[in-house]
Amino acid sequence: MLRLCVVEGRGPFKRGATFCPILEEENSGVECVLGADQLDCLRRISKGTVDFGVFSPEDLIAAQWANIDVLVTNEIRQRHRPYERRIVSVVNRRILFETDASLSNVLRNSTLCHPGVGVDDLRPMSDTLAEYLESLIIPRSCEPELTLTENHIKAVSSFFYKACKAGPWVPDKQRDAALKKKYPNLCGACASPDCSTNDKYWGPLGALQCLGDDAGDAMWGEMDDVMYFFGVNTSSPAGSAANIDSFAYLCRDGSSQPVAGNMAPCVWLNRPWPVVIAKRKASASVSSLVSSLKEEDLFSSNWREALASLLEVRRAPVTAHMKAPLDYLASARGFREAYSQSGCDPPRHITMCTNSLLEKNKCEWLSEAGAVYGVKPPLQCTMTAGAADCLRSVRDGASDVTVQHSDWLPVGSRFFDLKPVLYEVTPIMEKMDTVMAYVRRDANINDMAELRGKRAAFPSYDGVAWHSVFKYIADKENYNCYDAVHDYFSEICAPGVEVSGFEVDITDRYTRNCYKDGDEVVRGEVAALRSVVEGKSDVAFISMRTVRMYQSNLINEPWSNTLVDLKPVCPEENRKYCYISWSNIGHIYAKRNITAMRKHEIITMFTKLDQLFGKHQPFHSVMFTMYGPFNHQTDVIFHNNTKSLSTDNLFKTHPYVSMPFNFDSTFNDSVSHTDITSTAYKMAPTVVLLAAILSILVIN
Repeated sequence: MLRLCVVEGRGPFKRGATFCPILEEENSGVECVLGADQLDCLRRISKGTVDFGVFSPEDLIAAQWANIDVLVTNEIRQRHRPYERRIVSVVNRRILFETDASLSNVLRNSTLCHPGVGVDDLRPMSDTLAEYLESLIIPRSCEPELTLTENHIKAVSSFFYKACKAGPWVPDKQRDAALKKKYPNLCGACASPDCSTNDKYWGPLGALQCLGDDAGDAMWGEMDDVMYFFGVNTSSPAGSAANIDSFAYLCRDGSSQPVAGNMAPCVWLNRPWPVVIAKRKASASVSSLVSSLKEEDLFSSNWREALASLLEVRRAPVTAHMKAPLDYLASARGFREAYSQSGCDPPRHITMCTNSLLEKNKCEWLSEAGAVYGVKPPLQCTMTAGAADCLRSVRDGASDVTVQHSDWLPVGSRFFDLKPVLYEVTPIMEKMDTVMAYVRRDANINDMAELRGKRAAFPSYDGVAWHSVFKYIADKENYNCYDAVHDYFSEICAPGVEVSGFEVDITDRYTRNCYKDGDEVVRGEVAALRSVVEGKSDVAFISMRTVRMYQSNLINEPWSNTLVDLKPVCPEENRKYCYISWSNIGHIYAKRNITAMRKHEIITMFTKLDQLFGKHQPFHSVMFTMYGPFNHQTDVIFHNNTKSLSTDNLFKTHPYVSMPFNFDSTFNDSVSHTDITSTAYKMAPTVVLLAAILSILVIN
C-alpha cells in the first residue's frame, strides 16, 4: 500500500474529501494522508509516514536545508514543453546600441515596466525572481541606515530613469506611502499617480501594455504572455496595437533578437513544472504507478481518475529518471541561482528566540519558506530554556524578537524594557485572552462588589489576570495597591509566589489554597477553574475560552467530569462583554528603544510572512501554515486562532476601538512598579514587596 500525502487547496472544493474515499473503496493500493501544508508533507515523507506527494519547485527550494532523502519520480506537465514558465526580457529597440553592449549599458537610465508587486503564485514571477533578474544588472545597495527593502528600492531607483512599479512595496500602508514619496521616479511611468494594483500597467499584461503604449523601454515577462500580446503564436489574436518591429528580446549576454516570428527567443530564467516526490525506498513503485496514468484515465470514472485528480494531472506524467531534487532544479536556467543570492556584508537578519526545540524547528521551516519568497531581512532562529530566558536574550541583544503570551507583558516591560511591536489578532471575542470573574451560579454573587471578602483563584502571579483585577479594584473601590492586594479578598491563590524565596508565612498565605502536585504549586487557568468547581475558591479570574472548554468536556481531567453551573460576574461598566480586561492572544516583543529602521524591518518581515503563510494565503497549494498545527501540535510559536498580525493601529479599528478595558494598550497606565514599592515600604514591607521582589527573583 502506497500512502499519498494530500494538501487541500483553497476554496470550497476539497479534492481529498472527494477522491480519497474512491481510492480506498476500489482497492487501488493507494491511501491518502492529509497534510497540514506542503512542507508538512515533505517532513512526513522524510519520516517515512507517507510515500509520495506533488510539490512545486519552490517547495523543493524551501526544503533543501533539511537534507531530506527523496527522489523526483515524475513531472506533472500541463503543456507539451520542458518548463512551466520561461522568463524573457523585451525592450524598445530605441535603447539598443548598434553593436552588442553590456546589459548595464543598455538598461541604465531607461524606463522599466515592472510587472508589479504581489504574492500570487499564479503570476509568472515572484518577488524573489524579479529581484534576481534586477540583481543581474543593478549594483547592490547596502547602506546600514536603510532597511534591506529600501536599499533595494533605492538601487532600482538610482539605476533606472523611471519605472512603473505598481502595488504595495511593503505591507504597511503608511510606510509604503513614505517610500513612494521618497522614490517617486519608480511610479513615474504608471498611468495613475497612486501607483497601486489598480493601475493600468500593473501585473504581467499591464507591464506589456506599458511597453506597448510607449510609457516604458524595458520589461521582464513570461514568454507566453509576450507572444500573446504581440500576436506571435498562431493561437493568439493576430497582431497587436503595438508595432512589433519596434521591439526586441534582450538576452543575458547583451545581444538582442527580433520579436516577430521568433518562437524560441533567448530566455533569462526557467521555472520547472511541479513534480512527484517519493521517499527513496518507494520511488520505483511510485514512478511505475504515476507513469501508468494516461490521458484517458482523466475520464475513466474509477480510482485512476481519482488518483489523477489528486495529483492534478491534466496529461500523462513525464518520467523524471529518479533525480535528486536539486539535480532536477539545476536543469532550469537561473532558477536555483535566484534562490542563492548573496546578501549584504555583514549579513542582516531578524533573530527570533524560541522556547523549545519544537518551536525552533517550526521557526527554521518558516525561515526557509520566507526566504523562497524574498522575505527580508531573513528570519534566523535561536532557542533558550524558556520564556524568561528569551526575554533576557532580546534585552541583551542576542535576539531581536520573541513571541510570548500577554502574561509576560508586565515582566517584559518592567525588567527587560521590552514592548510588543506586533500582536496576534483575532476578531472573535471568545478566542481572545479575556479575564472574567467566574463564580458558581448557586453562590448568589451577582455584582463585582460582592467579591470583597471572598476566596480568589488566579492563574498566576503578576500576569494579565492579576494586574487587571487589582487595577479594576483600585480604580473602582478607590483602593491603593497595597490595600487591594492585602485586604480585598479573604484568601488568594497566586501560583508563582512559592518559587521566589519569600519567607514561609508569605509563601503560605498566597499558595495555601492552591492545588499542589507533590511539592509544586499547580499554575494555569485550568487549576483556577477547578478551584471554583470544587469549592476551594469562590471566584476564578480566567478566560471565557477555558470555561467553554470545561462546558464542552474538552478538559481531560477526572474532576472535569462533574459539570457545575458557572456564571460570569460582569463589571457594571462592561455589561455588554462582561470581561474585566481583554488582550491579544500573542505578542511579538522587541526592545523598547529599537531604532525606527529596525522596527520597520521587523514589522515588514513578519507582516510579509503573515501575508504569505497566514490565514489568507495567496497560493492554491499551501506551502506552510503559520497558524496551524506543526508536527501534530497546536499553538506552536503562534496560536492556531490567530487571524493576522497587526501593529497597535489595531486599537483604532473596528471592532477593537469599541471594546473597553484592553490590557495591552492600558498596562502603562496601571499602578507603576515604583508606586507599589513605595507603598510597600510605608505600609507593610514584608508583604507588599511581593510585587517588586517576586518578579525580580522569578527573572533571575
